[in-house]
Amino acid sequence: METAAGATIRQVLDRAAGLTGWRSGNRVRIMAFASGRLVMRRCWRGGRISFISPAVVVSDDAQGLLLWQPAGITFWRLMTADGRTHHDGTLDELGPMELTAQPWIGGPLLMYHPADGAPWSIWLFHDEHTGEFTGWYVNLEDPYRRWDDDGLAGIDTADHALDILVAPDRSWRWKDEDELAAKTGNADYWDAAGAAQIRANGEAVVELVENGKFPFDGAWFDLQPDASWRVPGDRPPGWDRPRAV
Repeated sequence: METAAGATIRQVLDRAAGLTGWRSGNRVRIMAFASGRLVMRRCWRGGRISFISPAVVVSDDAQGLLLWQPAGITFWRLMTADGRTHHDGTLDELGPMELTAQPWIGGPLLMYHPADGAPWSIWLFHDEHTGEFTGWYVNLEDPYRRWDDDGLAGIDTADHALDILVAPDRSWRWKDEDELAAKTGNADYWDAAGAAQIRANGEAVVELVENGKFPFDGAWFDLQPDASWRVPGDRPPGWDRPRAV
């Protein structure tokens, strides 16, 4: 399959692979995070953290990094004094913002980050009362970079605005197409070519969805979190370390 930007799925992955510790077809092995370890997932924009949330490592292997985020956690996002977020405008339009604590609304989720340098993560949502799987969320983003400071570890990425909502029956729809368009051409985000590549990245995932390929094949539907897994209610020391490169 070719994407709208004229790149095959393999080419999309190969382009992204140069930004991570893994290489398509010739992977560079890196130190894995241990199961049960706390990590901080941080998004960056304009040289600062725009979003940060705690999660627990389920597995970290040749398939990729799988994280568990319990229901009811506290996360932090850049917000204006009147409650606007990055969804409401560009950094320069919004003006002064601070990382503000927010409660996670909804059930627990699994977050899968592919090991092959793919520019997306795939989240599996669950009902907060029954634990039943309710759908996938494809977050288009920079290939993640990991960091490990012994006492604290995490991954860094940057959000690409455009997302995909996938129902349990694998029907799907785009999300935030208007936000992608609104941010195109802004110096803190991407140009027209970058926007086209983001769209192509999403179309590469759509092929996986429509063909029921991993991880849209029922992977992890029966996964049960370890009862001992916990995340802190506040940001642990080291949460604001420089961005991993």
